[in-house]
This record gives sequence, structure tokens and C-alpha cells, in this order.
Amino acid sequence: MKKYFWLILTVFIALPTISIAQWSYLPTIPGPIDLEELARPTYKIAATQPVVSEEEAVIKTYENLLPSVVSILITEKVSNDLGEVSLQETGGGTGFFISSDGYIITNKHVVLEKNVNYTVITNTNKEYVGSVLARDPLFDIAIMKIEGTGFKPAKLGDSDKIRIAQSVIAIGNVLTEFKNSVTRGIISGVGRTITASGSNITETIEGAIQTDASINPGNSGGPLVNLNGEVIGINTAIYRSGEALGFALPINLAKDALAKFKKYGEIKRTFLGVRYIMLNRYLSFANKLPVQEGAYVLKEIPSGEPTIIPDGPAEAAGIKPGDVILEVNGQKLSAMNSLSTAISKYDPDVQITLKVLRSGTEYTLKATLGERTAE
Repeated sequence: MKKYFWLILTVFIALPTISIAQWSYLPTIPGPIDLEELARPTYKIAATQPVVSEEEAVIKTYENLLPSVVSILITEKVSNDLGEVSLQETGGGTGFFISSDGYIITNKHVVLEKNVNYTVITNTNKEYVGSVLARDPLFDIAIMKIEGTGFKPAKLGDSDKIRIAQSVIAIGNVLTEFKNSVTRGIISGVGRTITASGSNITETIEGAIQTDASINPGNSGGPLVNLNGEVIGINTAIYRSGEALGFALPINLAKDALAKFKKYGEIKRTFLGVRYIMLNRYLSFANKLPVQEGAYVLKEIPSGEPTIIPDGPAEAAGIKPGDVILEVNGQKLSAMNSLSTAISKYDPDVQITLKVLRSGTEYTLKATLGERTAE
């Protein structure tokens, strides 16, 4: 049975930025740099010719990016009822080159399994053995490598500068059957928070990009691209029960992961040791809080586990349940700059300054970040 690696948002709570998701493994079908221009940039063929349509711009973007996009196939040893073992294709996803010497970005959930074989297929149908070099312990990001040179790296944009309603395209390996499929749409929203769980792993994506470009099974790990040809997101999740609801991980998170990988040979991430939600006006009202932005440290959770991790950096810093963390080193926290995103920019053992609201009074606390262990 093939596993089409993707995330499905199965339930939306009645709060616009909170949703619950679930990993899904579907059977075979039976029957996120400088966006100075507006949402729909135009391109001139020549000085004496008229400006071409957005359709032509989409085609140009697709054709330029296609050599950078790869399909990822998963094969593993499978036994039949007679005990005979064969190598079978069991799933797949998408990725894209970030260097000419074969480094690739994809979703972590695409390459989560360790005792399988990964085959990377380029747009010219050349096959390579893929190796997983690093899996991000915090975000749904992984770095792969194939041997060779002369590959075309994708141009990475700046996901902090995306604009709602700007045009985008998504390219991916749909159902592991239809390679290099392209869909188009717009940016429908930014700063979304979704949580995915399953297969002994839980992923929370904060600051996710919402798009109405069709994201299909097998698209996971593929690029979400603006019409300047820049990757601004990594296609990650869809909402199965609704139409035109896809989500991408901001590319700036991947760029930060790459920087850490180059520095350490692995993707090191920090942790503070609190369980929290990012506030909006609905959550602020529900919890009777005087502010509408910040990271609200939960007083309790259904599992009964502590919301301040014992012996963690937050406990040592004096953070308490019910606190609202407003700033990290002077940077305000919001849906676009969540607590996990803000602290992920720093290295373990770095001391940060937190502005905290407690019972109507603001406090300044110092915390030394810990290192998040790999999952």
C-alpha cells in the first residue's frame, strides 16, 4: 500500500487561527526575494512588445523552476503471505534543489522513516539514491543529498515579505504518479497555526502560509513559488473537508535550518520549556486577557502535564502559568512571529530577554535557552 505523505487538517476549531490536523496515509486510488511589485507582476518580452499576461508569467515561472524540483520515491522490503521478500514502492513526496551539488529540501514527514530506500528523480527522469542528512527537531523540514553536480538550485525568496492575494504556483509529485504537476492560486492568508499528529509524532506549524492553490497527496515537500520565480514556502498540509485550503511552511524557516546545518552539521533548535498558544482577539477574550498578541502560557492542559517543563529554561527564568510572553529580545510576538519561531533564531545556551505580562504588570525576565532533542 502506498503512503502518500501529506498532512490533512481534519478538524477546524471555531477560532480562525487554530486547527487540528492528522497525518494521513492514503491507499492507491481505486476508482515560501524582494516583492516590490504588486500581487501580479508582469514581464516584458522586448522593449517594443506589449506586456505579457499573467498566464505567460505563470508558464515562465514553471518552466524556469521545473529543473529544480524533484520527486522522492520510497521503497522498502515487503513480505507476501509465502514469506517471499520483494522491494516495493510504498510512498513518495516532493523536494527541490538548494545547491548545484545535490542538496535538497523537503518535508520531514516525507522522509521520516529510517529503514527504507529513498530514490530521487529529476525532471529529466534521472534516478539517484537519496540520503537524509538532517531532520529538523522542531519544524517539518528535512535536508537530503544526492551525488552529482550541475543541478539547478531553486531561488529562495523571503516569506516575511509575502502579500495576501499575490499569485503563486505549486509544483509536486501528485500521488507519486503524476510528476511535475503544477497548480496555481493566490496567498489566502498568513500566520496560520495548525497542529498535525500521528505515527508517534506531533508537528505544530506556526506562521503557516494559506493558499488556494491545489495541494495534493504527494505534493508534500514541494515548492510554493511566487511569479518572480522565488520559493516562498514548502507545501505541507491540506484541509480535506474543505476546498482550496492548502498550507505551506514559510521558506525562511528552511533558510534558518540550512544555516544551522552548515554551522553544526545538524539542525540544532532551542527550546524554552513552556506549553502555550499564540493569542488572537478571540483567545484573548476567552481567557479574559488585556492583550491580543503574545504567547499565552497555558494554566493547564487536558493531559494533566505541567505547562512549565520541570527544570527547563522557563522554570529557571521564573515564568509562570498564565503569563503572556510579549517580546523576545525586543521583538514583539504575534501570529507572524510566534514564540517558537522567535527563539529558533538563536543557538542553545544563549541568554534571551523576555517581556512578560503577569496580572496586568509587565516584567523583564532572563532565560538561557536549552537544546531541543531530535525526535
